[in-house]
Amino acid sequence: MASLVTHSVVQRTAAFAPVRPQRSVCVSVENRVAIRFQRYGRKKAPFYRLVAIDSRDHREGRPIEYLGWYDPLKKETNLNAPAIKKWLTVGAQPSDTVKNLLKKAYVIQPDAIKVDMPRVEL
Repeated sequence: MASLVTHSVVQRTAAFAPVRPQRSVCVSVENRVAIRFQRYGRKKAPFYRLVAIDSRDHREGRPIEYLGWYDPLKKETNLNAPAIKKWLTVGAQPSDTVKNLLKKAYVIQPDAIKVDMPRVEL
């Protein structure tokens, strides 16, 4: 008799259970490409390579493409501007330091300089 009661309770709860709509599984994988530096050189003598790399990879990970190099001690750079512009048009995001370097090298447009004009009252 106990099994009949349990069985009827299960049927009753199943009949009154709310019906959930079927969810379509939409998997979107975002591979954001970053343009950033990889550090080389020895201690206190840095040397950086500019690379296009998956943003989830660590700093010394395997790059997608080498885009140039930067030596901060000698203030020398060698940039592959067409490849950098290609990655930027595709949607790659440069790091802040790389963005400043690209602005100095005029690979991307520098920010407009704000000029304060004094107001002249007539």
